[in-house]
Amino acid sequence: MKKINVGLIGFGTVGKGVVKTLLSKKKILENRTGISINLVKIADKDLRPRRGVRLPKGLLTADVDSVIKDKKTDIIVELIGGIHPAKEIILKTLTLGKHVITANKALLAEYGKEIFMASSRFKAYLGFEGSVGGGIPIVDVLRKRLVPNELTLIYGILNGTSNFILSRMSEEGCAFSQALNAAKAIGIAEKNPKLDISGLDTCHKLAILALLGFGLSVKPKDIYIEGIEGISSMDIQYAKNWGYTVKLLAIAKKMGQDLDLRVHPTLISSQGVLANVKDENNAIFVKGDMIGETLFYGKGAGSLPTASSVISDIIDIARSAYNFSTPDGGVCFKGKRAGDFFKFEFDSGIKRIRKINDLVTRYYVRFSAIDKSGVLAGISSVLAQNKISIATVTQKQRKKGQPVPIVMLTHEANEGSMNKALKEI
Repeated sequence: MKKINVGLIGFGTVGKGVVKTLLSKKKILENRTGISINLVKIADKDLRPRRGVRLPKGLLTADVDSVIKDKKTDIIVELIGGIHPAKEIILKTLTLGKHVITANKALLAEYGKEIFMASSRFKAYLGFEGSVGGGIPIVDVLRKRLVPNELTLIYGILNGTSNFILSRMSEEGCAFSQALNAAKAIGIAEKNPKLDISGLDTCHKLAILALLGFGLSVKPKDIYIEGIEGISSMDIQYAKNWGYTVKLLAIAKKMGQDLDLRVHPTLISSQGVLANVKDENNAIFVKGDMIGETLFYGKGAGSLPTASSVISDIIDIARSAYNFSTPDGGVCFKGKRAGDFFKFEFDSGIKRIRKINDLVTRYYVRFSAIDKSGVLAGISSVLAQNKISIATVTQKQRKKGQPVPIVMLTHEANEGSMNKALKEI
């Protein structure tokens, strides 16, 4: 039986899931693949025992270099997250000609081009299925299965924490802070949830999808981001009354020679498919000229879903690199070392990232104003001067002298014009 030796760096939530699965399902994996996956070393700064995982003696170490340089290891799995020292660990591993697997979306979004080029230069495979969508195999689909298609649209829900919060606010009518605390209580949200609720985590994933789907290497700074921190239970209720559900969407849309890239809360029809994607689940739509529109749905985060993707990468490398054959991803293996990496940048006819001020769409707007004659008329006048037409408006009465919420939906309008109008108001 073919043997593959794996070194793991990072023994947190996902790392624990990988180790637990490799140890508990070793015989099952061998039976299904004909490959014996051996965990040689695990590096982590915390050497305390993990609940639910019994490690063989001597497996855990605090010495990262000893894992990277161990001559027995064929594959290094990086699961520490963040930019540094993860970047240095991955690049050092690739320079040794060792294959790397990572679920590090932030690193790939910022430095993916440099890492992919190192993978090609040093003839080592880079697996990153776990970086987007947790257990959803969207990376494999875009890299391999949909290559014959000209893609025009990728959009969906890419962050389980934000989706859980919005789901709780919608279903239970609770405040943002209550929904966030509920997410923390069950381990869906981090102690510091800024990366998730600000939209930055979704942005990192969108940058990777844009590269895979459209061949364009983009930085997170090139993507418009708006998080969910400012959404109140009032906004959720108004949306419901009008037949909408609020979701944090990631959108990559080809528009001629432009690529429209954005992350923001969106009102979608309550009857639509995405409206029924609840809690920590993710959903990704892909539209191509041959397949039409296809949906990929499932657990977008968590220990076991992401571990499933990481282990699938291990098996993919083992089946390919050590059979002296070419894997489906376009990596040309020569002997026991990978040759040229897949062509991560390609010409899809896109010349530039579309500026957010050029966006034309409908808007949900909520004002807080003193209830007195002429306020609504004044707001309407400023909007009209900026060529923004109101489709629906609601103004509920409050006690005299108290601020009144004025909530409206517009017809299609230009983003730049809307921002100008809001400043004037």
